[in-house]
Amino acid sequence: METGTKSADGTQSISRAASLLSVVAGQRGDGARLKDLAEKTGMHVATARRILQALVNEAFLSFDRKKKVYTIGPTIFAYAVMSDSWYQHREAFLPAMDEVAERTGDTVLLSVRVGSGAVCLIRREGSFPIRIMSLDTGHRRPLGVGSGSVALFAYLPVETRHELLATQGNAYAQFGLTPDDIEIAAKEARLNGYAVNEGRIIEGVYGVAVAALVDGNPVASISVAAIAPRMQKDRQLEIVEIIREAMARVPGVTLPN
Repeated sequence: METGTKSADGTQSISRAASLLSVVAGQRGDGARLKDLAEKTGMHVATARRILQALVNEAFLSFDRKKKVYTIGPTIFAYAVMSDSWYQHREAFLPAMDEVAERTGDTVLLSVRVGSGAVCLIRREGSFPIRIMSLDTGHRRPLGVGSGSVALFAYLPVETRHELLATQGNAYAQFGLTPDDIEIAAKEARLNGYAVNEGRIIEGVYGVAVAALVDGNPVASISVAAIAPRMQKDRQLEIVEIIREAMARVPGVTLPN
């Protein structure tokens, strides 16, 4: 009985730590304050402080004593470089991203899966980049939130998708979404072969994305983001074709049907 209790406590601590890391990452370079982190994760301030201190001690987070804010620490980036083969080989996607940016004139993003989230590894600007954009290099979103993230989520094994839908409800709610919203978007992505986000995350900002697959599993996605007037239905399809043509030349990957 005691072992089971300790196991449950350990699982809860890991879940809480992951939630705090996710919220801090979502603040980009601005950092996050203890009070805001406690509120956004539903934790007592003392509990959040204890876990945050442990994360700082292991360099998963950094703490600015002057500004009193937490930011992502160097350990996160070190682990990403060492363990993720597609992070190490992200340069293989650069020609495709440059081509898409040049041909569309819009903002192009490369995302990969990291745990229950999608991380933007590279961002390229075309000749008509959007001026307001929350997704920058290093920014993490829950899988299924945003077109690039939906493209990754849609091609995960069904058991993994069901697990994420059952456990990430609070993370989705921060973006005004529900597990049903994510499931519907993923179903449409698998049906169409690409994902679409029509202003669900940032009002007036649309996105389309195509997943890169290896042995049927999603390893990355390339997405294009633009303001709504530049993302009418006909142009969405045109951009998808541009992405597919460019990604078809990335060594080792296949594209959804």
